[in-house]
Amino acid sequence: MLKRMSYAQGVIWLILLFVVPLPLIQALALGLPSAYASESLAIQWGSIAYVWFLVVIYLSTRPKWLDRLIGLPNIYFIHGTLSLLAIGMAYLHKTGTQSFGLIRQTGDWAFDLFIGLMGYSLIFMAGWLTNRSRLLRQLKHTLERFFHHELSIWLHRLNLVAVLLVFVHVQLISYITAITGYIWLFNGYTGVVIVLYLWQKYCQVWRLPRAKLVASRQLAPNFMEFTFQMRQPHQLTVLPGDYVFLKFPTIRGLGELHPFSVVNTVDDSGKIVLAIRGDGDFTLQVQDVAVGSQARLIGGYGRFSTLLESHPDRPLVLIGGGSGVVPLLAVTAAFPEVPIDLFYTAHKQEQFIYLPELQAWAARQSQLRLHVQTTRFDVAQTVAELTMTPALYLISGPPAMGRAWRQALIQHGVAVDDVYYEEFNW
Repeated sequence: MLKRMSYAQGVIWLILLFVVPLPLIQALALGLPSAYASESLAIQWGSIAYVWFLVVIYLSTRPKWLDRLIGLPNIYFIHGTLSLLAIGMAYLHKTGTQSFGLIRQTGDWAFDLFIGLMGYSLIFMAGWLTNRSRLLRQLKHTLERFFHHELSIWLHRLNLVAVLLVFVHVQLISYITAITGYIWLFNGYTGVVIVLYLWQKYCQVWRLPRAKLVASRQLAPNFMEFTFQMRQPHQLTVLPGDYVFLKFPTIRGLGELHPFSVVNTVDDSGKIVLAIRGDGDFTLQVQDVAVGSQARLIGGYGRFSTLLESHPDRPLVLIGGGSGVVPLLAVTAAFPEVPIDLFYTAHKQEQFIYLPELQAWAARQSQLRLHVQTTRFDVAQTVAELTMTPALYLISGPPAMGRAWRQALIQHGVAVDDVYYEEFNW
């Protein structure tokens, strides 16, 4: 697993797991009364769990600096994994300590809420897990008829209530609040994260860039293209290969942000083109949105441009499956002088989108070599031929396809930092 993790990911994991909780661990170890020595380890577990829950809240704000460093899919993976680890620590804390009255009640309420939300989130909001389990995918698909995108978002926010209960739980413990250094750190961590979270929510409600839906057309069965005109183009920076989060605040069911890749290279005109396939309740409903509707956008997100900037002289190998070709279109259009091999596959011929445009580009540009087929490529053979020359590999598409290509490339000696799979796993 470590061989498949980039250096930046490894550093982020080490910081979040060990460095961030360390000041509270030290303060608690120095200040905890000796009368509680038998419970000291369990108390530390609870403190670490709380810090990790705060980290999870911060990660839910989708910090752009971290997205450009490791990618939002990896942020969500850390978010989910750290939540599970924190719940495990909370269990050790709960079983290793004794408390009574309101102290115990607030702790139990928080723990029970975390457990319930964990079960719900593992089905509806942990794409990094459901994409690897056929049973969970089927269960999610069945239950989505009742638990829509907006409901899932609101239920997930109950984690804030659970964290608040833990905060109250700690404030009620006199021997903990008596440790001045610890309680200052505890309250300081909490305050910083809450301020950052509230600022993000304020921006999402009042400061999101506005756009108008000016055109829509059908690309393929169950696949629509939408063109938006930004009211103030300078408010949104979208690089080639990026995706944005979209919502229609006045339309019921479409009021929460949802990610979509950007088709075009966005210039000063402020036009943004999205291609959306109807896979879930949000994406199905959005197909009926009328031209002229007002939208809100936030972005751009994605690591494709960051990687391209760090490897300016490398040839590109772009691998797209189905709707995963969308961000690769913008990359192809933005770098006409760079040698590009584009591999594009779909299950059926009618599921290809923008194929005539790609074929026209390949006919005009000698640097673009287009490989298209309706069945899966022989990944092992293709990779063996590709890895003869150094290149940068960008992958976008279904989880099974993306993981197969990435694993094969790394096994053939391609450096981890030269392969990036932008997986929409939420």
